[in-house]
Amino acid sequence: MATFLWAVKASVYGGPAQLIDQYGVSTLIHEGWLEDPSVTGFTRRRYDRYVELITAWATDIGTSPELVEMWLVQRWSARLNEARHGRYTAPTLF
Repeated sequence: MATFLWAVKASVYGGPAQLIDQYGVSTLIHEGWLEDPSVTGFTRRRYDRYVELITAWATDIGTSPELVEMWLVQRWSARLNEARHGRYTAPTLF
């Protein structure tokens, strides 16, 4: 549903519809977001809160929500690399 809403440029309660990725959500959980970690278990209300958070962060830093989502997914990959190889990898935390 998120992909369809994003493709048709729909708006939801929290802002413009966004794609959603499990790795991005996992990074949010790691950073302290208190939601269920499984994207497949997202309700419409949880999705709206997700969009609201991503949109707020994007507004605060002057970028698009898609770039925030991309950073979250890239941060997941960096954390995975850190765990496997024991060294810091970009992108680092804010």
